[in-house]
Amino acid sequence: MDIHAPLDGAELRRCLEPFGLGTGLPTRAYVSPEVFAWERERLFDRSWVCVGRVGARARGRDQRELHGWAFVRAVADGLGFEEQFGNLTEHLAAYEPERLVVAAHHTYEVGANWKLLHENFQECYHCSQIHPALCRVTPPDSGYSIDIRGMYVAGPMDLRDDVETMSLDGRSGGLAIRGLSGRRLREVGYFGVWPNLLISTHPDYVLTHRIQPLDVDRSLVECEWLFPPEALAQPGFDPSYAVEFWDITNREDWRACESLQRGVSSRGHRPGPLSVAWEAGTYMFTRMLATAYLDGTVPRAQRPSGSGAPRSETLAGRGSVGRG
Repeated sequence: MDIHAPLDGAELRRCLEPFGLGTGLPTRAYVSPEVFAWERERLFDRSWVCVGRVGARARGRDQRELHGWAFVRAVADGLGFEEQFGNLTEHLAAYEPERLVVAAHHTYEVGANWKLLHENFQECYHCSQIHPALCRVTPPDSGYSIDIRGMYVAGPMDLRDDVETMSLDGRSGGLAIRGLSGRRLREVGYFGVWPNLLISTHPDYVLTHRIQPLDVDRSLVECEWLFPPEALAQPGFDPSYAVEFWDITNREDWRACESLQRGVSSRGHRPGPLSVAWEAGTYMFTRMLATAYLDGTVPRAQRPSGSGAPRSETLAGRGSVGRG
């Protein structure tokens, strides 16, 4: 297999233009079986791929753990573990994901390319149109920049003043994660971790979406809700307050992603510009992939600087597949 992706170089270079001037990924990136096969060999096999919580059975040359999640790398000459995850643990450590317990699990099959799921997670441009429950508990245009060093795109969104967590009524049916204080009790964090793990941190639980690409236009998503053990020990504890909210939001997202897949599969599709106001995260993900396609290998961790990119992401636009 050619180490370079079977995509037009000029189209890919347009993705690397300064923020606000470039475009989304070429159409073939979402619909070509050849591109999909290239991604499996050149990107996924050379990256640390999440296979679930520690203890999950998986085949891989190398295996490592991060905050209770297991990662495997199929080949030895791939991305370094520390390079891939960078300073992610600085943002996650306060939630102690390794001590949280999975209380609910859903699996979804989505008729969309895996990259569309990532892009959906990384922007909330769409939230006011398709996520009424989400917008009742968090302003879709909220958030602030955080320091990002590693192969992930991330940012927080605020909870509304009278809201405790992401649920249909805004109330929590559990307990706050021990040790959290200040701002972390008033926000939800969204971390799109390369290449297949989406983490959403809440004051009282952590939600994950693990993406398994099945084909160029099909993806399996395993969604887990993790709670502090002391919450599960409460008499009558029921995680459904969180599960129902995100199951509704997930399905709204999946319908949107499947609609996008139909759009990119049409003969008239052309990649368009990204919104400076809403799609900083999408831009960073697009740059990451365009660079990988051009270089012929898994992208290396990079901090945006001097390229017109935002220095770090304000993901006021993720608010969903993690939502998803």
